[in-house]
Amino acid sequence: MIKPNVKWMYLVIPFNASTGPLSTLITLQILNLGGNAIEVAYTVSLGNLVLIIASMFWGYVADRFDRRKQILISTGGTSLPLFLMMMSRSIPLISLNYAFAVFMSTASTTPFNLLVMETTDKKHWGSLFSRYSLFSSIGVLVGLLISTFLITYLEISLIEGILAIISLSTFILCFRFIPKPQVSFERTSLIHNKESFFSRIRQIPLIFLHLPSIHSFKIFSLKRLKTPHVNYVPLLYIGLIIFYISSGIFNTVYPAGLYKRGLTENEVLLVTLVGMLIQIVGFQFSSRLLENRKEEKLAHLSLLLRGGNYIIIGLIMQFFVGIPVLLAGLTSYPLAAGIAYAIFYSSSTTLIFKILGGRHQGAGLGIYSTVVGVALFAGSLISGYITHYFSYGIDFMIAGVLLIICSRIFAYLSSQ
Repeated sequence: MIKPNVKWMYLVIPFNASTGPLSTLITLQILNLGGNAIEVAYTVSLGNLVLIIASMFWGYVADRFDRRKQILISTGGTSLPLFLMMMSRSIPLISLNYAFAVFMSTASTTPFNLLVMETTDKKHWGSLFSRYSLFSSIGVLVGLLISTFLITYLEISLIEGILAIISLSTFILCFRFIPKPQVSFERTSLIHNKESFFSRIRQIPLIFLHLPSIHSFKIFSLKRLKTPHVNYVPLLYIGLIIFYISSGIFNTVYPAGLYKRGLTENEVLLVTLVGMLIQIVGFQFSSRLLENRKEEKLAHLSLLLRGGNYIIIGLIMQFFVGIPVLLAGLTSYPLAAGIAYAIFYSSSTTLIFKILGGRHQGAGLGIYSTVVGVALFAGSLISGYITHYFSYGIDFMIAGVLLIICSRIFAYLSSQ
């Protein structure tokens, strides 16, 4: 029996703190350099594209490389683009360094998850994966807290330098606390245990066991979509595509919208911080909601809540500036990004776990990861153009309407 060795798990707090506030900070940095919503969208879209590539690359590396060394490469490697970002004075350089940071930080995701199983006995996995997910969220929260406080006194570039030091400190601590696994698993083990699957997907919604073939996407044929019960899986995927497109459309330019509609830099970070805090609380209660309740129904209701609040945020941002925008950010945004997201994530991930229970897990997961990755990339890219040619308010309302449409899909699935 393997005794629990969980001291290393605390390392995810400082590491996530070093990367958690990064997307908000680079948005503000781009705007301060005279950039616009399209340039923010390009930067975030590039990061999402690199995320797809990094998920494939580092996933395959995790099956063939030492866990400890890969985590060291990730924590040490992430500090480099953060230091470079501190010295960047042009938008293209910021974009490239942000993409570099995304690539390096992704390297540790799978090894950290596998370490939970490889350093403890199976009976402890459930509680330890819950703790690991909580520590990951707390890390992001700590990073946002630090940034929200420091941005009043320091330039964004100096805050990025501090985040780089935090990442480098994590790298040094890893030499002391990252254990050598007593047993070894491949990535496929992550999708056989519900808690490990939830933990991995929650951090990055992309797991490629192998690339799907073109034949794998035949499930989206018109004949299957029109056939009741047979259309369950393709409709579930389509619902997820719409959800992630909507998320990309909203999240990519939301910090920029807050800033452009009269909020200060620390108020923008405060809104993000409150949303993250409520999300942590939401995840603690979402698992209880799933007990004896139909996942499709919960997904449907959570999408209505998220979509409705996106529309409210869009309307307020369309017609007001300053205090009303801040109040919406501290009320409607936590409901959408915190409570509604936690419920939808928990219910939809349960559904994905169930449909991957058959023999073709690799193909099913490949389809899921591909459609999610493409949807995130498309949504983030589209958002810049919607905002540039229309407005931030219109962008957020479009994201909300897409979620209302998406909720109808899950309502239909619930009736099957």
